[in-house]
Amino acid sequence: MSKLNVAVIFGGYSSEYPVSLKSAHNVICHLDKEKYELILIGITKDGNWFRFHGDIDKLPKDEWCNAKDCNPVILMPDRGAKGILEVVDKKSVFTKIDVLFPMIHGRTGEDGCLQGLFELTGIPYVGCGVLSSAIGMDKDIAHRTVQTIGVKTTKYIVAEENEGVDNIMRRASELTYPLFIKPACAGSSFGVSEVADENEFEAAVKEAGKFGSKIKIEEKVVGSEVGCSVMGSGQNLVVGEVDEIVLEYGFLNTHLQANPEKGSVNSSIRMPAAYSEEFRNKIKETAVAIYKVMECTGLARVDMFVTKNNEIYLNEVNTMPGFTTYSRFPLMMEGAGYSIEAVLEFLINDALTR
Repeated sequence: MSKLNVAVIFGGYSSEYPVSLKSAHNVICHLDKEKYELILIGITKDGNWFRFHGDIDKLPKDEWCNAKDCNPVILMPDRGAKGILEVVDKKSVFTKIDVLFPMIHGRTGEDGCLQGLFELTGIPYVGCGVLSSAIGMDKDIAHRTVQTIGVKTTKYIVAEENEGVDNIMRRASELTYPLFIKPACAGSSFGVSEVADENEFEAAVKEAGKFGSKIKIEEKVVGSEVGCSVMGSGQNLVVGEVDEIVLEYGFLNTHLQANPEKGSVNSSIRMPAAYSEEFRNKIKETAVAIYKVMECTGLARVDMFVTKNNEIYLNEVNTMPGFTTYSRFPLMMEGAGYSIEAVLEFLINDALTR
């Protein structure tokens, strides 16, 4: 049986570029080489596309992009072609692609932009489509969407940085401190600040503004943060185990730490979450309901808060969650009995049959 050509796409010009390199490396290591011929495509921080032929261990060290290992490449939007054009020795070489496997997080990769290009190509791809990706990336739109099915969300306002700090602070006066101030359209805790009072407000707004002009200012939910992974399409859904973040201080910011592979300095993950099986099932049901109302396909990680009164609030939905060695999505699936190899095969089959 001939192998499927699977294009793993990594990098991208977002703040989550380094996370993408680690995720892609882990995915590449665990994809079945007997079934899949891997075509590795990297996007630089400047948005340049290359096919990578080198040692995959260069990815997490960000040493992949060099003249020896890379050739310029174009993903063809022609639906009749379904492949890439690679420039080799000043000649164009065509390679057919059977499945696209994007391992790009954040803006321009996880927000529907890349998915729109994939739709033009007609090539099956892993993950959520244009609509659900766009909704998931914008925490304001995601919250408004899930409110339609009765899922609770934090009390918040949204602002544009160019409104001016004084005006934003005036509008935020209806909220109760402590607050979280964050970019509305970014992930992995980039630009997120916990604000105890007005003295910390301006600096937090400026920090969030570095990652996007739309800013979300929300009340802190007192309780625990839990997550639930979901994968599949339509009625063919697989739900992972519920995990729980145990914080020593601050908030979850693993990707911002120096050596996350060695463990977080301020948090740990409890698997399964320290709730009864009955309540964990309720969390799973909520995650699935959110997944469906956002019209997710492929996979997503739904992050939620649980208050002391066992009320469930949406935090955010990651439509292309991390796949690093320390990422929560594959660990949740492992908790439900699915190895990372089984997860990757499921995702590819889902893309092919969707």
